[in-house]
Amino acid sequence: IAMATPVTIPLVAIVGGGISGLVCTARLSQLGITNSIVFDTGRRAPGGRCSSRRIYIDGDIHTFYHATQFFTMSNPCFAKIISFLHARKAVRVCNGCIVDLCGRGKYSEVKGLQAFVRTSGMQSIPESLTTLVQLKVNTWVSSVRWDTGVKKWQVDDHGWFYYLLVAHNGKCADRLMAGSGVPVLGPKANLMQLCFLWVLLAAFPRKLELGYEGAFVEHKDVLRIGNNAAKYSSSSQLECGTIISTKSFGTIHKVPQEHIPPSKEKEVTGKLLEGFAEVTDVDLKALRPRFSKAQLWGAANPLNVLHGAECVFKASHNVGICGDWLVSPCVEGVAVSGLALAEVLSTHWDRERKDVGLRPVFVPTESKAIGMFP
Repeated sequence: IAMATPVTIPLVAIVGGGISGLVCTARLSQLGITNSIVFDTGRRAPGGRCSSRRIYIDGDIHTFYHATQFFTMSNPCFAKIISFLHARKAVRVCNGCIVDLCGRGKYSEVKGLQAFVRTSGMQSIPESLTTLVQLKVNTWVSSVRWDTGVKKWQVDDHGWFYYLLVAHNGKCADRLMAGSGVPVLGPKANLMQLCFLWVLLAAFPRKLELGYEGAFVEHKDVLRIGNNAAKYSSSSQLECGTIISTKSFGTIHKVPQEHIPPSKEKEVTGKLLEGFAEVTDVDLKALRPRFSKAQLWGAANPLNVLHGAECVFKASHNVGICGDWLVSPCVEGVAVSGLALAEVLSTHWDRERKDVGLRPVFVPTESKAIGMFP
């Protein structure tokens, strides 16, 4: 291995192509650090939970938001990202109403909530951000190693990098770093808590006339409902929706998410449809779905977040971490964490050697949502 030589722009590896990793990389480019590569495991596209699926049903392509249904904005830095995305027609203000649904079709509108969506699916948001970054999709990074001689990171067989940034949920980030010889969080990583959520995509044979675009639900099994068809124009008569489970339901019905037994998917589908019928007062006997698909998010939401820091950075080893578990479990939270890590790395490259967030204290989050709250 050749000894390190002075460079004008450092080579940066970002592991994770969700919103946090993409925003971090885009901000680095704005700060003059343009030699960055994002590695993402997504087979179809990046975006993590801020993504959508296009599924062929009855001769037409239908878009499902299979995680984040909409997002809100309160942070000024995040507002600039929204402005960029809006200029590229990647997002728009949600025109429909968001409601609290208490059962049997009874609901009340949530007042004062400005929500953002994209008419062609959540995927347009990461797609717009990827125009600013160098991306490798369908790429697993299972091993990273710090070399004390050259003071660089070896990232699998992808080469050597001056900086390593991990944009993952806390458990995955800690697992990757544990084998690197540079555990960033150490024993306190065990204090992180994640929840499991089931998501059911369903296409009904005709419009349900629900009267709202999304709903926060009071039910033991159902946490949230998204009316996907209301988010974009379609001539189809099918009503496409997303039903998101509660965390208690996800825990009870937990299975390996990579290998979901057909019997479990059938059971979960039936129970979530029953819950949907109870809260919306829809007669499922007359409206059985034409299509359904259940998905388990094994690391859906952090139940606690890091207190006092928006990212983690170990200055002596040129390594940092960003993600929703560091700020708040929502789209704004992951973006703010990515922005913060980019700023820390930039100042480090300018010779300011400062650790961030290395004495982690975790506090409970009040979130009930998956990417959708102020």
